[in-house]
Amino acid sequence: MIQKRIMFLFIFIGSAMGLFVLNSNQPECINLYVDYGNNSTIEKKCVSASGKVNSLDLLKTHGYNIEGTVKYGNAVVCRVNNFPNNSVEKCQDMPPENAYWAVLVKKNQALPFPRNEWGWAQKGINETFVEPGDHLGLVFSTKGEVRWP
Repeated sequence: MIQKRIMFLFIFIGSAMGLFVLNSNQPECINLYVDYGNNSTIEKKCVSASGKVNSLDLLKTHGYNIEGTVKYGNAVVCRVNNFPNNSVEKCQDMPPENAYWAVLVKKNQALPFPRNEWGWAQKGINETFVEPGDHLGLVFSTKGEVRWP
């Protein structure tokens, strides 16, 4: 009985270590994913970073012109690289529910349980931080639907 418990313990620890190694063996970069919606351009970039960085600063540093709204400032993404243009969206208030920029994050997480899935950013983009191995996505929602990466 004790031998079975010890064997089970070794298998469990070995499996956990294997998952940690598999999950932590990702590029030392932050993966950017920008989807302009309606079957148009999707940009993917692997950008280097030495540690935790602010998502808004990261995007601006790597050539993305991000505009917030008058009411909410840089917490809300209203426009990316002049899309949508000013005649479509004035960026005064919260963008409409049927056409907006979704901020998505996929964290490189080993513990407590490995996860490898996209989710909504839990704060405004100006308060969202990512680090090497993470993914940051901006997806333009059309007709209220988000095309998940």
